Amino acid sequence: MSAMNNFARLKLRHLQCLVMVAQERNLVRAGKALALTQPAVSKTIAELEEIVGRQLLLRRRRGVELTPAAEVLVRHAVSALRGLREGMGLAMDQPEADQLRVAVGALPNMAANLLPEAVARLYASHPALRVRVVSGTNAQLMTQLRQGEIDLVLGRLAQASAMADLAFEQLYSEPLLLVVRPGHPLAARRRPTLDALTAHPLVLPVSGTLIRHTADAFLIAQGMALPSRLVEATDTSFVVGLLQRCDAVWFAPQGAVEGLIAQGALKRVAIDTSGTEGPVGFTVRRGGEAGEGARLLVEAIRGIVAAAARGNLANAGIGKPA
Repeated sequence: MSAMNNFARLKLRHLQCLVMVAQERNLVRAGKALALTQPAVSKTIAELEEIVGRQLLLRRRRGVELTPAAEVLVRHAVSALRGLREGMGLAMDQPEADQLRVAVGALPNMAANLLPEAVARLYASHPALRVRVVSGTNAQLMTQLRQGEIDLVLGRLAQASAMADLAFEQLYSEPLLLVVRPGHPLAARRRPTLDALTAHPLVLPVSGTLIRHTADAFLIAQGMALPSRLVEATDTSFVVGLLQRCDAVWFAPQGAVEGLIAQGALKRVAIDTSGTEGPVGFTVRRGGEAGEGARLLVEAIRGIVAAAARGNLANAGIGKPA
């Protein structure tokens, strides 16, 4: 069969599936991100391997590796998907080409306070601005950023392996905090030990995320094993609802909970979490030209951070400026 005939068999879903597998290096996680089952992902990759005529994945005990043929195809697939999405966006937006818009991926530490404040400021001066906020894990958002689905990602710096073709600007640094509901047995203790956590369910970010790695490293360094009663979650509204109903302890990014602490909805546990600090800022495509909406949003965020650094914005919900 000719190369042209093979190309005719290629579908968009084949490329989307390969790119997600390349990002996650795990068929199950890729399936979850694509809303597919693991067998469906395997079948799609098998179809693509037949079209290409090369093996694309090497199955390992803890995931998959890309073959050299897959590495080449992924590079071109990412570029093709990004171009297609940008083209579709331009075509669909043509009647409203003069309207400002921005699509932003936001991790919980930014979505709770800083991003809402920035968007509210923008709407005051640009009432016709259209904003689309996307949530997900750091890895998922970086994939969408590369593919042109979103303009920037707000949150902690991603792992180095996920930053190819991307650029990061640090705004400030923030730690992880241990927080509980008001009235929790640990809320009133002046100096509880880390061992006191073992008596309560512990809420951590989902496995595989950067902040989960930070939390795990902190606990291990303190000689503490993960408790048997463990909840993994990144949805802030779910975790806050859970904390209101039981004596769970949440290991959370400061930005995600600082506003709730100020409102009295949550209490910080007086356990030193030094060593969990991480750079927070925004990530964009390297060499890409930001749209006017994205540029205005970044300017608004920088202004809020600068005001917080000067002490002119009470309860900003952000960490220590860089």
